[in-house]
Amino acid sequence: MSKRITFWISVLLFIVAAGIIFFRSDQQENTFFSPELKNIKADLVLYGVRYRRDVRGKAAQWLVKAKLARFYEKKKEVEFEDVNIIFQPDGKNPVTVKAKKGKYMAASGTVAVSGDVKVTGMKDYVLITDILFYYPEKKAIESPGNVRLVGGEGNELVGKNMVYLLTDHKLLLYFPRAIIKEEDLGV
Repeated sequence: MSKRITFWISVLLFIVAAGIIFFRSDQQENTFFSPELKNIKADLVLYGVRYRRDVRGKAAQWLVKAKLARFYEKKKEVEFEDVNIIFQPDGKNPVTVKAKKGKYMAASGTVAVSGDVKVTGMKDYVLITDILFYYPEKKAIESPGNVRLVGGEGNELVGKNMVYLLTDHKLLLYFPRAIIKEEDLGV
């Protein structure tokens, strides 16, 4: 009987040792914890993100949808890729911002987006710019660079340094220049 127990213990130890060797060699090649993941500086990385920013007793201030979000705990920042943000500080009249990249700075509440920025919901215009900031204390979006406002009929208003007040729906544009289609001139 003791030879039989010794035999089965030996077989069991062999199977465990073989499993450990197999698992380690397999883990080094096909592991979820790849070297790329170890090099990520973010504290948390999420794919397919939906985040809603609420203030107690009020409607949602903004809603973020992004392909990817990286959270940095020490800096208190979140970086987004392929981001879509819907701002609605008054609970109605949403303004939608789409961009390649975005960043939320929790300390100030500021949101910055860049890369093919497109804004809809600003009356009858679509805003196109390279960089845009949202300042919660002002409830305003600002673009410090070149901006292009395209109307429904294709007319354009171009300028620099745009400010748009979300709750009042008022626009301030520096150095404006209008580009009007010939049909609209009656020519």
